[in-house]
Amino acid sequence: MSDKVHISGLEGRAIVGLDHWQKPVPHPVAIDADFATDFSKASETDNLHYSLNYAVISSKIAGFLADRQQHNFRSLGGLGTAVLRDALQEEIANSTAVEVTVSAPKVDIRAPVSYTASTTGKLLYQIHGLRALTLIGVFTFERLNKQYVLLDIAMHVTEPHLNVGRVSEAVSNYLEAANFKTVEALVALACQWIFQNFETVASASVRVTKPNAIVYTDGVGVLCRYLREDFAHKPALRVESLETSKSADSRPNSPSFDLPVDTESDYSGTHDVYVAFGLNQGDQIANISRALQLLEEYPQIAVKSTSSLYVSKPMYYTEQPDFYNGAALLSVTNMTPHELLDVLKKIEYAELGRVKTFENCPRPIDLDIVLFARKTVTSPDLVIPHKAMLDRTFVLQPLCELLPPDFTHPVTAEPVHKHLSSLLLAVADTDVQELLKLVLVTPGTRGRRLRANHDGTSPSVVMAIFNATPDSFSDGGDKLALLKEEVVAEALAMKQAGATIIDVGGVSTRPGSSEPSSEEELARVLPVVEAIRAEPKLDDVLVSVDTYRAAVAEAVLAAGADIINDILMGLYEPEIFSVVARSGCGYVMNHTRGTPATMSQFTEYGPAESTADGTLVEYHIDETSGVLPVLPAAERNLVDGICRELAAQLNVAAQHSVRKWQVILDPGIGFAKNMSQNLAIIRHARRFKKYAQIDLVLHSYTSFHGMAMLMGASRKGFLGTLTGQKDALRRVVSSTAAAVACVQQGADIVRVHDVQETTEALQVADAVYKGSLST
Repeated sequence: MSDKVHISGLEGRAIVGLDHWQKPVPHPVAIDADFATDFSKASETDNLHYSLNYAVISSKIAGFLADRQQHNFRSLGGLGTAVLRDALQEEIANSTAVEVTVSAPKVDIRAPVSYTASTTGKLLYQIHGLRALTLIGVFTFERLNKQYVLLDIAMHVTEPHLNVGRVSEAVSNYLEAANFKTVEALVALACQWIFQNFETVASASVRVTKPNAIVYTDGVGVLCRYLREDFAHKPALRVESLETSKSADSRPNSPSFDLPVDTESDYSGTHDVYVAFGLNQGDQIANISRALQLLEEYPQIAVKSTSSLYVSKPMYYTEQPDFYNGAALLSVTNMTPHELLDVLKKIEYAELGRVKTFENCPRPIDLDIVLFARKTVTSPDLVIPHKAMLDRTFVLQPLCELLPPDFTHPVTAEPVHKHLSSLLLAVADTDVQELLKLVLVTPGTRGRRLRANHDGTSPSVVMAIFNATPDSFSDGGDKLALLKEEVVAEALAMKQAGATIIDVGGVSTRPGSSEPSSEEELARVLPVVEAIRAEPKLDDVLVSVDTYRAAVAEAVLAAGADIINDILMGLYEPEIFSVVARSGCGYVMNHTRGTPATMSQFTEYGPAESTADGTLVEYHIDETSGVLPVLPAAERNLVDGICRELAAQLNVAAQHSVRKWQVILDPGIGFAKNMSQNLAIIRHARRFKKYAQIDLVLHSYTSFHGMAMLMGASRKGFLGTLTGQKDALRRVVSSTAAAVACVQQGADIVRVHDVQETTEALQVADAVYKGSLST
């Protein structure tokens, strides 16, 4: 039956228990009443005798209220039941169902409330638009400032009497003392809190709205309904007042700042843990290396991989030196987060001498657990995920080198890479940090380091070729067996012409060349390194030695070399990685196949079986725009094939404790490539630094993000083929053109014979492509 007679908003006054001031005084109330009946005959005859007379009913209800203004109904439920039971007996007899709602806008100081009773057994209390101030959200700015939420609460009860004002007070106090990451959690816990404190509530639904979450809406939120039995096996909620549990300081560095997280007690087995480090005192790279070595002394901890190394401006307390920052991926077995925290603090304070004189002060090392697998932890001394990670480029930038692009933040449920993309587009708050942009660092030895702006705006670095060989393809014999004075003169001329790095070679790498013995190679290069290092005017020049032999590398590093330029990327002697790891020097990983004598036979690049069967997933990721489009098949096979083989050796190097920040990538122009492949490498060079892969078999992620890239096309044969210039010494113009093309495509370092000409060309290229002007 769908016919109804309705009365809405009939006003009166009544005592419905104690008000917020604990006084039993009359309050304004409004009565709504619905009567389900059949007035078809009244419609047909147009005679009110066959229907319910709403004027008479309204008068009866008004009179009932007026006669009982001093009667205490004890609650809204008591009033609603009395109206239904005592004032509407006749109407109930003539209706199939009657429903009465009593509304009170002033009984509760926090929100309007109402009670609905019906002849069908309905007993419903409602709180309309309860306004509460709480911490809700997952972003740091949401954790620092409370925001208002609006709640509409509906409660089905087992008996009419309920102090609904106490319900709104209890919910409001709970929300203001607790904190939440999602509205879903807020709704569920608010319902549980009601059930826990009010035994007559059988079911409850809560609609929560965040009015300020999205500025172009009136509000967003959720609605959920729960039964008492839904929480029968849940532990009771506990909440302390904000005054006793939290300090007034809720900044990120305050111990009181926390995220609401799940608890986890089982940490058995092996977990991936991401640790961020930062420091600005002492020998930064030595301190970082020492900290990682100390971690590896624990049998339960292994360093799986590291990020590149960055320099950042200090945050919060800005009057201090710049920081070195990075991240490490640890494999941790059968350790809790707090046990790992104890290890990190021991390394910081007992081993490396950290002294914390004030918050955000200078330090010789700072080690923070950023992520512990996908687990979440909160305690007074440890919050995981790290509470401020999403606000700091110097945390997210290196972290995203270790996390695949689909890894979601355990709290925000957003990809961590997406958080980085947003942060890179942000404008720095100069009161907090002078600049958000970072500087990449590649170490040499004895304090010499290469630095480059991460955004690619630094001047290009020129590596000058010093071939101490009799058989190099363009200048063989020119610098073989020079006197010390002659070596110094050549090196000074290279520096004056614009070289930052001098690359000394004792083995010809031209296709088809034969290799000398290691003794002969060392006899060629060691005097050159010693002569350069003995000249004070060359102290700021980095010396690279072009070798693939471990013994030669060890000897020249002892003599003062800064970089090992390995054209065979560790394939000839894997022991070279151990030498590089021990010294902490820079290492150029040059892609090739075979040896200089055989490499021209290995120019076929096809798709890998691992990518075809789906066990290896490859990406090219731009930090702001995301995954790049796929290249045409032939060029994709070439670029990805080179990257895949470099990645394999990068992982081998990591197993020998070579850190990612030591490695400079070189896609190997002219090494196991034909002319069209060399051109394709230059054309798509920018993609090499954006390459990443997930190995689904090894459960590993490898990324080239943050790595410096060297390219060397100088005087090579494909340039002669393009220009028809057979004499390598006359390929100056084509070589400088290739160098400019490499820089335009993201090369950080170019290896060249003609230093002066290339330097001048790159000064123009840098100004055009990078906005970088030489001084």
